[in-house]
Amino acid sequence: MIVSSIQAFCPESREWQKQWTAFSKAEGLPSLVCSALQLGLLFARWVLTTALAERAAAPQRWPACAQCGHQLRSKGYRPRQMTTLIGVVA
Repeated sequence: MIVSSIQAFCPESREWQKQWTAFSKAEGLPSLVCSALQLGLLFARWVLTTALAERAAAPQRWPACAQCGHQLRSKGYRPRQMTTLIGVVA
């Protein structure tokens, strides 16, 4: 069944387990829909956070300043949080 394969694929975190338990115990279509939506949002945040971390770790070639010509450089990684359509992403 596709549902069990999704459970095996997804990250092992307390929040995921909590949402998965709520999905498993949901009775009726409205409860299943709400639980599935929460799981989907949690998965989307995990995917986005992972992709952003990979991009932050990738080497970046900085261009020269358009006004003065000096080479631009990164000031280093800074932890951030953003509120997005899928929730808070760190």
